[in-house]
Order: sequence, then structure tokens, then C-alpha cells
Amino acid sequence: MRRKGLYLPACVFLLMVGCISNAEQKKAEASEVVPYVPVPNQAEGHKVIDALSKAYGDDPNSIGDFIGSPRCPDFLEGHYFDGNTLVLQVRGDTLRARKILEEVSRSKAFRIEMMTDSIFSEKQLKDLLDELNRRYNALPEGKLKANMMMWGSTLHFIEVTFIRNTPEARAEFRRLLMDSPAIRFSGPEEPVRNNVTGVSEAHGICLYPEYTVYADTASTASFILMNGSNEAITCGEHYFITYEGKDGQWYELPINTFAVDIAYYVTPGSSRQFVARLYPEVNGNASGRYRFFYEVSLESRENIRMMAEFRLTDNYEKAKRAEKTPIPKTTVKNYVEAPKEDEQTVYQVVEEMPEFPGGMPALMEFIRKNLRHDKAEKNERVIIQIVVDKKGNATNPVVLRSTNPALDEEALRIVSLMPKWKPGRQAGKNRNVQFVFPVAFKPSVQNTN
Repeated sequence: MRRKGLYLPACVFLLMVGCISNAEQKKAEASEVVPYVPVPNQAEGHKVIDALSKAYGDDPNSIGDFIGSPRCPDFLEGHYFDGNTLVLQVRGDTLRARKILEEVSRSKAFRIEMMTDSIFSEKQLKDLLDELNRRYNALPEGKLKANMMMWGSTLHFIEVTFIRNTPEARAEFRRLLMDSPAIRFSGPEEPVRNNVTGVSEAHGICLYPEYTVYADTASTASFILMNGSNEAITCGEHYFITYEGKDGQWYELPINTFAVDIAYYVTPGSSRQFVARLYPEVNGNASGRYRFFYEVSLESRENIRMMAEFRLTDNYEKAKRAEKTPIPKTTVKNYVEAPKEDEQTVYQVVEEMPEFPGGMPALMEFIRKNLRHDKAEKNERVIIQIVVDKKGNATNPVVLRSTNPALDEEALRIVSLMPKWKPGRQAGKNRNVQFVFPVAFKPSVQNTN
């Protein structure tokens, strides 16, 4: 199979995780001095964790993973650091618990936090989070699922971040997924005004919408970045969109700002296509003017905020007849059209990554149940890369990190047993996509395989 990134001839040179919202980015730019923050000295607390891991954990080599273990006493439900101090979460008789924990750890370097009905422990939050993930995976596609940006545990709560954190969204979450006092919600509740502007052309670099107009129900809009300059440029996956309100002011369109990101190297005379998600089911996008913002960096280290204006319409016949935007004359002389993809093209990252039935937790459980753990003499890990093809088949398995040939062979056997995956998608189409996962051998695990 021929391999490439999301679009050629733009060359992928770095894979990174994370995203920053436009508001956070402006805040970071405004801050000139980063205050010094001393690193906490948690050495004594870590000694306690090491001792409790060896006494209560399933795997003595796995430090910190002992809460919920069959060997862990029921009264111990979690731990975390408050600055330099280790905090152990205990339910019930705290004096008795402290005495036992001091004897086991041979230390008094910790604080006890008593659990009550209004304070949720690490163990409770983990169980709630597992149940939330299970219900989310079973939930049909729709407005609620599209609106959920991310979720996870904090010290005492589960935080769910919405694209739009409205009363209706919170009520729908409680009705369809989970109603628990342990859940907190975050995300913008009101439109954020943003009258920022950018440029559509600079130094021969041009950004423009692929089509002149899109339907207001369109889930995506595509844009072309053309490099007609004499310098190579770098760009990534981060973007933001604004729309013109009825009052003539511009506001940020709420989108999912947490994503896997890639940085691209775009050579002179080449281009890159970008597909931006509009979330019409979440935002109820209205007809009118919109602006797409995308930052690029030149080799000379100059950063340019590019902007492309486009329109949404409720005239769906007009949207169907929309023509592609002509290539701007300023860059046409230097432009070399990118080669078209074929059926064998393999993507590294796409808008919707492939998914094992039930998600990552189900994949790890499938491996645990079907793996012949007795082939390993100790805990070992093999890293496997596959290509999930357009039909959802797990193909082309490759061992990226090996331990010994017998374990490599067993890890590859697991791939042959896998059911069909949910294929990865880019620009509304199924794609061939790479996927990497670990295969963990634990001789202590008993199975019938």
C-alpha cells in the first residue's frame, strides 16, 4: 500500500497530541513572563505508594495501580497528591485505617481524607467512568454525542466538556446517559464575541474555500491552502471559525477543540486541503457569512493568520449547484496540483479514527481474554500496528516493538481473531487508516485459550 498523511504533497513531519482554543491561544500570546513554579517534593509520598503497591497490587511491578484490587482493603478507595502531601481516601473508621496503612507502609507521610456521601473517591469515579463509557458507546449517533467534546475524572468529580454547555445539553445528558451528583459540566454557555480578522493572501500563500457556498446543514466545509511563495511553510490541524451575528458583530462558532494534531511541511508550489467540521446538529447554523482562520508559519519564523470567508445558505438547490472556487491568479503560476489518492492510500490520522466494537476498553478486554498469556514468563508488552481498511478489516499487522519471536507470533494471531472495526473516515468517506495498540502479556491471567 502507498502511504501518505492526510494530503499530499504536504509532508507530515511531526505527530503530536493536544489542542488549544482560540481564547486560550490569545491569552498565552498576551502573557510575556512565565512565573517560576517550584516542583513539589513528593518523594516520601511515593515511598508510601510503592509500599502499598507491593502489598495490595495485583502486579508488584505496577506502581500505583492497587485501588480496587482484590488484595486492597475495602476501606481504601483512592489516593492523590495535594502539593507535597500524599492523600489516602478512606471510608469508615479512619483511625483504624491509619494504623493499618502506617504498619503496611512503615510511614506516617500521608494524610487521610474521609469519604462521605458528597465526596467521591477515586474508586467510585473509576466505576462511574467505566459505566459512562459503556453507555456512551451504546448511544446512537445524534446531537448529544456530537456535543460531547471530552470527559474524565478530576480529584472528586467527573467533568464532561460540551461544545455548547447549555441547560438543554445538560438535561439531555442526564436523561440519555447518566444523572449523578458526581458529574460536573463545562464548556461555553453563551456566544463568545470575536471580531478578529486575518488575510487571505500573503507572500504568495493563499487560503480559500473549495466551494463558494455550503448548505447550512453541511457537516463540513473544505478549504485549500496554496503555497505560491518561495519558502516552505508549516501548518497543522488547529483552526477556528467565526460567524456574523444579527447585530453585525462576529462570534466564535463552537467546535470540538480537543483533537489529535499533525504538523505539515508544505513545500513551495504545493497545496494542502483542510476539512473543517461545522457541527450543525449542535449549533443550528444559520445562513450568512462565516470566516475560517488557519495559522501558518514560514521558514523565516513569521507566523501568518490566514482567513477565508465563506457562506452558508438555506437554498439547498443553490448549494448543490455551487461551483469550485477558481484558483487565485496570484498563486496559479507557482501551483502544482497534488497527486490524487487511490484505493491503496493509507492515512495516519483522520477526522474519525477507526474504532474497535465497544471502543478501546473493549479492545483491551478482547486481547486479555484471547491472548495465550502462558507464552510469557513475565509481564511483557508487544506493540502492534495494523491498517483498518475501508470495510473495517484489520489488515497488514506489523510488530513495531518486539520482545521475542514467540510473543510476536501470538500478538499477530490475536489480530487474525478480531471482528470488523468501525472504519476511519475523512471528508465523509471511509479510509484505510493505521492504528497502533499494545498487546500486554500477564502470566498471572488465567484463560481457557
